[in-house]
Amino acid sequence: MTTLEDIARVHTGWIIWRSDVGRWWATRRGPVDLDAIRMGCAMTLDADDPEALDAVLAAQAELIAEFAADRAAAG
Repeated sequence: MTTLEDIARVHTGWIIWRSDVGRWWATRRGPVDLDAIRMGCAMTLDADDPEALDAVLAAQAELIAEFAADRAAAG
């Protein structure tokens, strides 16, 4: 089973917590560029369980990498 500490260790740019009703949450430690938000990047995410949160955080990492590559190619 994935723990909060496991997720936090892998996704260091996020603050991870579990709400008192059992939902898993993550919010970014810093701002997100408006263009990145338009591309699908989020400031805060939630999931039903730690494995699902880990998966959406991994997807966000891929989006940020794509955004950075697109920005580097453009300028």
